[in-house]
Amino acid sequence: MDLKSHFPSFFEFGRSSFLLGRGIFPLFGRVNYSQQVALLRILAVAAEKQLPLLDVLETFEKDIRGRWRYQVLRLIDLLRSGVPLADALETIPNVIPANAFFLVKAGAESGTLPSALALAAEVCAEQRNERDFLRAGFVLYFGIILLVLTFIFGFICYWIIPKLKHIFHEFDMPLPDLTINIIQTSDWVVKYYWVFPVIGILICLTHLLLIRMDFLERRRHWNSFPGLYPRGRAPDVLRFLHVTTESGRPLMGAFETLSHTTRNRYLSQRFDAILGDIRKGNDCWTALHDYSLLTPSEVRLLQSAQRAGNLSWALKAIAKSIERRNDYRIALIREYVEPAMIVCIGCLVGAFVVGLFLPLVNLMHSLA
Repeated sequence: MDLKSHFPSFFEFGRSSFLLGRGIFPLFGRVNYSQQVALLRILAVAAEKQLPLLDVLETFEKDIRGRWRYQVLRLIDLLRSGVPLADALETIPNVIPANAFFLVKAGAESGTLPSALALAAEVCAEQRNERDFLRAGFVLYFGIILLVLTFIFGFICYWIIPKLKHIFHEFDMPLPDLTINIIQTSDWVVKYYWVFPVIGILICLTHLLLIRMDFLERRRHWNSFPGLYPRGRAPDVLRFLHVTTESGRPLMGAFETLSHTTRNRYLSQRFDAILGDIRKGNDCWTALHDYSLLTPSEVRLLQSAQRAGNLSWALKAIAKSIERRNDYRIALIREYVEPAMIVCIGCLVGAFVVGLFLPLVNLMHSLA
């Protein structure tokens, strides 16, 4: 007896529910850095061995679950529809590490995609072992602390301070300036509480608008503001030049690729200016220094390595050195921010305690 023929609506409903669940539930969860590096390695091996990319990804997709599988399936669908690999990776968020997108995109533009994928996989694997991943945890911790403080502050302003204000008014007590300022601030917060979510929404919309206008990076790269700190992108540029040098291609072609690889306007304008200086006959390393991508000592090292025929090694070594120096500076800043944040929170709590309870102490003394 064929149940499907007797209960077609039931089976159709079950199939629809399954497809809906398959489309919705993978959206929850998190893709970790190790999974991104694993996919990057698979792409690098497939490109190096010239294996059918779709077959490799379909085999890989059968052994994974959750949101990770959903993203790999999206990548397979884009590749099957004829989208180039670099564009498909750029379309799907967090499918590979953020610091690998620039190198992969530049490698695809210059025809050195296998070498770029291999180098990106190598660099990201090293960073997984060496880089301090507490940075993201610190941002989450900082955000949770601010959220909890906001709720506590709102509860005190809405519930506690009005009752204290009523007590002070009944006893006609002279209040210190600190208490008056706290009460006035509390009244303003209760009256105009809607300003804060509006400001948050405006900040999010402004961020999305700047991304839409290509002023900010689309990826979750730690240096998402290359207009303010272009040197943060120097390791990516030097690694791409390393791939170009290893493949035997001319550096001029690499700089031409850089000028139209990135969508960020600041970086694109900077690369166009560097390319213009090189076409005028200026040294390419000096041009990179003039636009804040290299230091004078790094320029001298690259010039010496180019004369000695060891340019490829020097490019890779300097890229790693810059990245380690940037990571050290970020870790150092974090070490100072954490105690500073604790001190600020302590001062805020102390001001509330003193401002609200000092009148109560005076009241108890007067009643005694």
